[in-house]
Amino acid sequence: MSYSPLSIEAAADANLVASYRAHLAWQEPCESVEADGLLAVAGGNRFPGPYKNIVVRLDPDLPADRLLERAHAFFDPLDRKFSVVARSSRDPDLEAYLRGIGYEMRSESPCMVVEQPVPVRPVDEHVRIERFRDLGHVRDAIGVGANAFASLGLPVEEAHTMLAQHDRLLDDDVAGFVAYVDDEPAATALTLFSDGAAGVYWVATLPASRGRGLGEVCTALATNAGFERGAPVVTLQASPMGLPIYTRMGYRACDQLRRYRLP
Repeated sequence: MSYSPLSIEAAADANLVASYRAHLAWQEPCESVEADGLLAVAGGNRFPGPYKNIVVRLDPDLPADRLLERAHAFFDPLDRKFSVVARSSRDPDLEAYLRGIGYEMRSESPCMVVEQPVPVRPVDEHVRIERFRDLGHVRDAIGVGANAFASLGLPVEEAHTMLAQHDRLLDDDVAGFVAYVDDEPAATALTLFSDGAAGVYWVATLPASRGRGLGEVCTALATNAGFERGAPVVTLQASPMGLPIYTRMGYRACDQLRRYRLP
């Protein structure tokens, strides 16, 4: 894969947008539209997840009111409510407009980047880490994600909905890792390659295995997989739990990602 000479911030944002497109292929069923400066994704069910029932502005010149008008034209016939994705560097007018008409911020995550490979912590003899090679690895990783995020309030079926097309996680533009403790899947992370960057997504560790650094190890391997493919920068969107870990690894914040919904 060749990489375009984008700025770090532009490359990171392009990979974020690529992740929404990738989840179109990973979900089942999924309806979407990408036209006229926006991407709208309905997804596999009505739940307002991070990668479905959302609209993303692709053209910063698209007026905020037109974005909402076009989003409603897509979602209303589907009888879906939706979230609006905003990035602080690209969408300050959109954020101001949304707040002015009563939208509330429902989540916020720093967009982070790193520009060189990161150290990989050693693991003990009870741990082995496998790169995704077959559907067994993929299913084990999805099971980890489903149960790990359920402990944080995300319905357990959401990971299965958003990653329903298991074979697509073995595509050439994805590199995934799953950590096993005594042969039981315990942690995971995957990398998505796009034109300009690589991005780390779906970092998760089962509650019983937290505190052993397994999520950090999987994240480090996923990060370095991006550099091994020639990416000039690797990006991710940090959770509150992951932020101090990613900072320690060498990631730095370059933007802020927010999701807005009507109350």
